[in-house]
Amino acid sequence: GTSGLLAFAVLALICKAHSLSAPSFEGVGEPCKERGSTFEDLNACVGVSPAFSSRFLSVSPPLLVLRGGGDTANEGDKKPFNLDAWKRLYTNTEDTESILDEFWSTLDTEGYSIWFAEYKHNEDYTKKLMASNLIGGFFQRLDNAGGRKVSFANVHVFGKEPSLELAGCWLIKGQDIPQDFKDVADFDQWEWTKADIMDATVRKTVNDYWRWDGDFGKGRTWAAGKTYK
Repeated sequence: GTSGLLAFAVLALICKAHSLSAPSFEGVGEPCKERGSTFEDLNACVGVSPAFSSRFLSVSPPLLVLRGGGDTANEGDKKPFNLDAWKRLYTNTEDTESILDEFWSTLDTEGYSIWFAEYKHNEDYTKKLMASNLIGGFFQRLDNAGGRKVSFANVHVFGKEPSLELAGCWLIKGQDIPQDFKDVADFDQWEWTKADIMDATVRKTVNDYWRWDGDFGKGRTWAAGKTYK
């Protein structure tokens, strides 16, 4: 029968891998359905010797699944998310749009969280250069707190002088903002909101921050930006 032929083919491959004599063809063409369904019955159906059977088929059944899609132990596995690898990919990819699907498909949503940060005192910064320097200074202070080891971000300046707004999007290891971040002197000058990344609209806003283009969730006009990586 078909099952007997398939079993014979599998056993022949095992023989080849272990430099053994292949089982004979005796009995392959005979009906197997009346011989039962045990390993011993199958062996008899395809003419496998007892010595071969005791060596290779005495293990708990079966490592090979003849029907039903194979070993399912790794089903659902996905490429693990690595923050440094993401930073390298982001840096070396000119077209950010082309890597956004990979970002979302590999992101470890249990190990990482995404936060939006809105600067609270926009009125103090009426020039793009001033606003950009503020962002750069914040980045430097985060560096002293080890921020680059656990985060990635794009922080942007929006609007036209003198009416500017500063806001950023942060990818942070863990489900809360690290205490080292909170200890940075000007951390409290930003309003931090955890993103609901299961929301498609929120994901689009994150994409806008990553690719430096879009309405950034609030109909904003991009003016300048810096990447923290």
